[in-house]
Amino acid sequence: MVNDKQIKVIFFDIGDVLLKIHPQRMITKISNCANIPYEVVESAFPQNAHDTYERGKMTDYDWYMSCKTALPQNNILSEDQFWESWSLLLGNETDVVDILINLKKNYKVWLLSNTNPMHIKNEIESKCVFQKLVDGAIYSYDVGYRKPEKEIYHIACDSAEVNPENSIFIDDLEENIIGANKFGIKGIHYKNTIDLLKELTRLNINHD
Repeated sequence: MVNDKQIKVIFFDIGDVLLKIHPQRMITKISNCANIPYEVVESAFPQNAHDTYERGKMTDYDWYMSCKTALPQNNILSEDQFWESWSLLLGNETDVVDILINLKKNYKVWLLSNTNPMHIKNEIESKCVFQKLVDGAIYSYDVGYRKPEKEIYHIACDSAEVNPENSIFIDDLEENIIGANKFGIKGIHYKNTIDLLKELTRLNINHD
């Protein structure tokens, strides 16, 4: 008899879980291109516009312009320079990808990420192994919601055709794990690979 509570789907966040993130590289590049001090670039990041962009409610060009106009007036940051800088935010894949590969033998694996079209289409889809291995992906810019909003977890479970209690979500941000837990998904707060493996073992998840 099948246990209704058994785990069937494991959702993975991308940034700082499957893929290293390097905001300092992006900021340094913008600083050098625009001839603006690093600290000024860092403090000028338009967080509200970024939220809108990750919800798919802003064009790529408007995102560039939001970042450019947030910097000191009459700066020389070109669109090409900005997108080159933006790409530097993403680093190499992590060893969590090896865990994903092993989990895929026994479970469906999905991506669940707050992200944007330029990173997915120009970087992740063309360069990352994990994107080709998963059974599906829920990206915030596609669905109009961001973690930790309950709607995005609902969409994720519906898309993966799984009940919340039959799924696990792995994310590096505790607030996103809390959001998943409130929806009924078992969350694992990712800190490092060793602890992740221990937690999977504790939850009786086969990761060999």
